[in-house]
Amino acid sequence: MQHRLALYSLSLVLFVTIWFAFSFFTPHYLLPTPLDVVRAFIEMTLKESLFIDIMVTLSRVLLGFSLGFLMGLILAIASMLYNTFRDIIYPLVAFISVTPSFAFIPLLMIWVGLNDMLAIAAVAICVGFPIVYSFISSKKSIDPEIINVALTLGASRKDLVFKIILPLSITHLAPLLKLEAGHSWKMVFVTEYLALSSGLGFLMVRAYSMISVDKIIALIILLGLLALVFQYIIELIETRIMRKWGYMRRLNI
Repeated sequence: MQHRLALYSLSLVLFVTIWFAFSFFTPHYLLPTPLDVVRAFIEMTLKESLFIDIMVTLSRVLLGFSLGFLMGLILAIASMLYNTFRDIIYPLVAFISVTPSFAFIPLLMIWVGLNDMLAIAAVAICVGFPIVYSFISSKKSIDPEIINVALTLGASRKDLVFKIILPLSITHLAPLLKLEAGHSWKMVFVTEYLALSSGLGFLMVRAYSMISVDKIIALIILLGLLALVFQYIIELIETRIMRKWGYMRRLNI
């Protein structure tokens, strides 16, 4: 762990050093120094609504991700319990899952309007349908012998879903959730940038309109850090669930 932290620290020092070096040979308005970016961050915190906008963006991400996860989980369980339902929704789920999520924003702007629900709905679509798609796809990779043995021992369809298929599918779902956690921040940011008048995306619009490169870089760094923390929290939850269902012991983790 200490070795890894040392490497991370070294990587950060090298990045900042290279940044300083390039900033001395580049016009200030194109590439400000790291100190300029820190000052811009402090200025946005003290003189602008940075903290409020962080909370606004965070709330949209959390609500959209939670709604998308619940929607995806409910549809996934229903598709596992009822094959007819799975066959009906699978083409639509596959289509939405492979379609770039940003393509839905203009349509949602018309249907939902320019309000908080626009970003929340966009994230819910971005997260929910890939979850269903992942569950349906993961079912195909489960060893049929496991299901046959369970049926021989008298397991019901609900037992198969909740005690066998769902736990085995979590190994496919966990990496997807971490990926969608990052996509959630991207989706909210783009929605705020294009259509809303609050949040970090809107702050980026203002920084761009004033050609404030220091603020633009500060917002990029802030968004990246927030997305990383969100993904780390998802990973902690994933680890706890996998340990509870015995996967960590099987993997000797």
